[in-house]
Amino acid sequence: MPGDLGGRRPNYARRRMLLAVVSIVLLFLGYLLVPIGDQRVLLLGSDTRGNGAPARTDTMVVFRATGGMLSIPRDSLVKIEGYGWGKVNSAYTYGGADLTLKTLKDDLNVPVDRYVLVKFTGVKDVVNALGGITIDVKEPINLGIEGRVYKIDPGVQKLNGGQALAYVRWRDDPQGDIGREERQQQFLDQLVAQATSPANLPRLPAVIGAILKSTKTNMNPVSLLRFALQYKLYGGGGKAALYPGHPQYINGLSFWIPDKKAAKKTIQETIG
Repeated sequence: MPGDLGGRRPNYARRRMLLAVVSIVLLFLGYLLVPIGDQRVLLLGSDTRGNGAPARTDTMVVFRATGGMLSIPRDSLVKIEGYGWGKVNSAYTYGGADLTLKTLKDDLNVPVDRYVLVKFTGVKDVVNALGGITIDVKEPINLGIEGRVYKIDPGVQKLNGGQALAYVRWRDDPQGDIGREERQQQFLDQLVAQATSPANLPRLPAVIGAILKSTKTNMNPVSLLRFALQYKLYGGGGKAALYPGHPQYINGLSFWIPDKKAAKKTIQETIG
């Protein structure tokens, strides 16, 4: 009998250890997948010029993990702490991503404290790592980038990295910057959907590597993974919208004047 009891102790200890490991894994998966709270992340698209001029943030999109996307036109008139009224993309020139976050948090009255800064040139690498991205192109695109001309016909098609970069940067349609904002929203939505598709799982390590090389963020890898998974699981039904407003010239400069009354409803429907 003593020998039997002694033989059971190791099995009991192993079961306890296995139970502890399973519990930790389940808690971690729960943290990743269960939408406790509501993360919001600001995506900044940076266009660095080679003439010594400061980088610009021509793309600003706020995402909510459980669904919703709000594009902020770069010429939006906002109050920038310490600098007064100006274009929202000036906040990055004055104080980087932190001041941009502070400016949008105050203007939108939405708690957004995390950002991902993406170099536009990195779009090529990410899309090529994915093996291309399928987009429904609405109008013909003709754009020269770094000495190469990209021509894209209308229709559903798979774009390579260079074509995708042209797609998100082109703004020569009648809507100008606003049309580009809409194309960027479409691109981002498709990028998340296609990059996390089971068919593309073998490519995921290469895609993640390309993203890491072309981004800067104040989020740790686990937080980034959690946000991406939750957006994939719960963000499909979210609404994408443009910050309501209208264009207006002030002292010879073009601004996007936010419509604060309409914005309240739009913010609530997207990232609120």
